[in-house]
Parts: sequence; C-alpha cells; structure tokens
Amino acid sequence: MKLSKTALLSALAASSVLVSTAQADDHQLGQAPGFYRMNVGDFVVTALNDGTSDMPAHRLLHWDEDKIREAMAEHFMESPVEGSINGFLVDTGEYQILIDTGMGAGVSPALGKLTTHLAAAGYSVDDIDAVYITHFHGDHVSGLVNDGKRSFPNATVYVHERDATAESAAAKYAPYQAADKFKTFADGEQIHEGIKINPTSGHTPGHSVYHVESGGQTMVVWGDTLHVAGVQFAHPEVTIQYDSDPAAARAQRLALFKTIAENEYWVAGAHIAFPGIGRMKADGDGYRWVPANYTTRVEAAQ
Repeated sequence: MKLSKTALLSALAASSVLVSTAQADDHQLGQAPGFYRMNVGDFVVTALNDGTSDMPAHRLLHWDEDKIREAMAEHFMESPVEGSINGFLVDTGEYQILIDTGMGAGVSPALGKLTTHLAAAGYSVDDIDAVYITHFHGDHVSGLVNDGKRSFPNATVYVHERDATAESAAAKYAPYQAADKFKTFADGEQIHEGIKINPTSGHTPGHSVYHVESGGQTMVVWGDTLHVAGVQFAHPEVTIQYDSDPAAARAQRLALFKTIAENEYWVAGAHIAFPGIGRMKADGDGYRWVPANYTTRVEAAQ
C-alpha cells in the first residue's frame, strides 16, 4: 500500500519521537560498569560495586538527629543517604580471593550487580578460589548464592567461627557446606599468605577485618567498621543500630582508625562511595578521608 505524503510525514515524525525516546532511555540506564583496580604491592585489588541503597542515617546512628544532619550537610549530603555496597577482589597472581559478595539478586534492581561487574573486570565466577566474609549481614553474604545455588562454584567460603552459625545467613552458607566448601577460622589464624585476619568483634561477634599485605604496602578491607562516611570519619565515636555490641564496635573503630592513620595504610570500605578506596588523616578529634587518586597504571599480579 502506498502512503500519502501526509501519512508518510506523520510516520516519520512518530519514528523520530520513538528514536528520541529510546535514546533518552539509553542515557538513563546507569553508570559504567562498577569496577576499579589498583596495585597493592605485587597484588591487584579490584573494587566491585554491588549497587547502592538508601540509608536513613538520621534514624540509625546513635547520635542527635540535628548533629547528624549538620555533619552530613558539611559533605552536601542529606539523610536518607545513597550508600554504596562494595566488595573487593584480591588477585595475588596465584589466587583470586573475593572479600564479601554484596546483597545479591532479587532484593532491588539497584543491587545485585557484583558478579556482573566482576565479569566486566575480566574475571569469571569460576575464577574465584576463595571468598572471605567480613561478617554475616545480608549485604555481605547474600551474593554467595543465586537461586539457592553457589554463585562461585569453585570457591571455598571462609567465615569467623563466631559468625558461622548465624541463622539469618544459614541459607547462604548451606550450598557451600553441602559441597564441603565452607570453612571457619578462629582468632589468630591465617588462611592465605598476604592476607592477615584481624578479628574485630563488635559490629557482629565474628566481624573480621582483612589486612592485604604485599611489597611493603597494606590495604585494610574493613567491612562494616564504618557505615556513614559523612558522620563517622569526623565523629568515630558514633555507633549504629546494626552493631550487636555498640561499645565494642566503637572501641574497634577508634583503635583501627588510629592504626590506619598512623601507618598510612590504604582502606577499602564496604560502605564508602565507590570505589571506597583511600587513606585517612587525623583531623582534630576525628579523621579526614582522602580518596585514592585515580590511576590507569595497574600492573598484573605477580
């Protein structure tokens, strides 16, 4: 059927609208793949973003609400604040060790992206030899499974013995236990050379911080030592409702902050704006966060 000139012009106009709309939608799909890598000595550490989630800091932090909002305003932030959920891959050249797994799929379209970003960084889920868990909370362990099956089929999962029996994480641990790929560790143990385990009980009974050490450099992968950067760097005494023992969590944070700042260690934070990597400097009664300078100079793990 031959279209009239009017009909043809109308069809072209409609198609232009559709193309424009499609292009606009494409521009709103999100950020580039969430991975960032850098060297720590001879190792390569890759930050992997699982997504972001709103956190009502003004309700969760144990502090005066006006002070919380004032502290966050210093960073041009409001509460609820959009917080990152990050995991970190340590490539030693011999092993690929993933620290924490994110929230996993099915909770929110904004979450569950860690394995997608792992692939974008050039790694397969089959490449992961070990998964170290900082603690049993859902945004750190839920990515262990996908539809009840192991997300990392060749990996052994390592959890502090005090966090290994948490009922809320049982379904995430079970497939690995059934495959004899689930191990616990106690205070003072070390599993792989180059990663020291620092048990920091407080946020959970078995909360553990991992010190990645190579070539004279140290990066502290600290799990939930901190939740709200806009408040807790300057005011590390402030605790949060998620802490199982707030007093112990406060003491662990104060001690760890002091050690990191004095030694100028790198930090990799689960809930610091992606990539969550930087250093700290003492500033009055608190600390100042210094994000890592962006780099494209990354050498292969040796």
